[in-house]
Amino acid sequence: MTTIRRATTADAQVLSTLNADVQAIHAAALPWRFKPPGPESLPAAEASALIANPNHLVFIADVENEPAGYAYAELISRPETSLHHAYKTVYLHHLSVRPQYRRRGVGTELMDAVRAAGRELGITLLALDVWTFNEGARAFFRRHGF
Repeated sequence: MTTIRRATTADAQVLSTLNADVQAIHAAALPWRFKPPGPESLPAAEASALIANPNHLVFIADVENEPAGYAYAELISRPETSLHHAYKTVYLHHLSVRPQYRRRGVGTELMDAVRAAGRELGITLLALDVWTFNEGARAFFRRHGF
């Protein structure tokens, strides 16, 4: 059974540990840009600050009480300019599921949680970036309308 919950600062070490999977993928593909995962990749203090930021949405997925993945998104407000109206968006920075829990709906449940949180705030625009080398992530996000 999967449970999706909002992260609290008490989850900082969990978030730090879960981040290692996505960090490893990025470091393997782009070692000139991304450092390999390690204690300094996302220290618990940084993770705690990230979670505590009121403009951040951080969700943890637990499968049978084991951390299985996370989503980290940011609420962004853009002011009006001469070219566009003011708008708000939810920008998804990370969505990561531990390898043993992939293709079991965990990622979809995390996406649903991010979307629902945005809707609760009146924000329907969700944006993200995906690295071209990450075919698995690209396929996942295509299945989810991106």
